Formats: sequence, structure tokens, C-alpha cells
Amino acid sequence: MKKFLTALCISLAYVLFIFMTETGVTAAGQERLKKTETHKYTLYQAPGGESDPYSVQFPIKLDEPGLITVNVEVGGGKIKGGEGSPFKVWIVEAKGIQDEKTNKIPDRYIKKKDRFKTKSSINYAVDAGELTRTGGEYVVLLSNLGKGSHAVGTIVITYPAEEVKDSPGARKRVKRD
Repeated sequence: MKKFLTALCISLAYVLFIFMTETGVTAAGQERLKKTETHKYTLYQAPGGESDPYSVQFPIKLDEPGLITVNVEVGGGKIKGGEGSPFKVWIVEAKGIQDEKTNKIPDRYIKKKDRFKTKSSINYAVDAGELTRTGGEYVVLLSNLGKGSHAVGTIVITYPAEEVKDSPGARKRVKRD
């Protein structure tokens, strides 16, 4: 009976050890492929309304298949009441943007879009086939379609890429006169 209890305790300890190390490795792997970018933006008035929007671009490059998440929030500015939702956020394949014309992007390159007034959140999942076809290159766009509205705010983009740590490198000495 003593040998049985000893073997049972050793087996249980082994199973717990394997379980704990496997979940630690999985969590570390998922965290590694999550890059988050936070940007401040300014959307000026659209010179020609919807036919000529004012747009800001945020290019991203995915390293693996996964979810692109975009959260945008207006922190200030002027939003005219009669224009409805004057702002638009969209996720587009990078090769769909030619000549910097955001009002002439073919529909096949537009992956997700949403109009908003003060805040919005959109998601788009990229699978392995699409990642290979696009090379992982996408652009997140913010556009102002309103002639009388402008905004400042923050955009947070999260996508599956390896976080690059900025290293200060060697310090350089500067000779002062």
C-alpha cells in the first residue's frame, strides 16, 4: 500500500509539472505575437466632402495569421450635427492604395470599414492563405468625410507581429564648443 501511494504521488506531481510548463509556454508564445501601436492623430476638414476625404494612414505588417484590432476615439475637435457620422476607419490591403487616393480604393482590397462620430472598434481576422497572398501588408486608414468637421484623438492598433524592442545602443559623446 505504501508503494502504491508513493507511485500515485509521483505520477500526480509529474502530471502537474507537465501541465504547468505547457500553459506557460503557450502563454509566452501568444504574448510574443501581439504588437500594439498607439498613435495620436488629427483629421482636418475634407476639402471636397465624401468625394475628397482627408485621410491619415497607418501601415502595418503582420508576421503570422491572426486578428487585427483597431480602436479609435475622438478626444476633441468639432463635429457638425447635420453630417451624421463624418469619420471613417478602415482596414485595407496595402496594394489597394495607389497614388495616395483613398476615395478610389477598389472594394476587393477593403477588408473592414465603419463610420463613427466619437469612437469605434473594428476587427479583421487574417488567415494563412490571405497572409501569403498579401505578404502581411495592410494599412489602417482614418478619414474625415465632413466639410465642417475636424477631430483629434487616439488610435490603438493591435495585430500579430513580433514586438521590436528599441535599444538605445551605444551612447555617443558630443563635443561642445
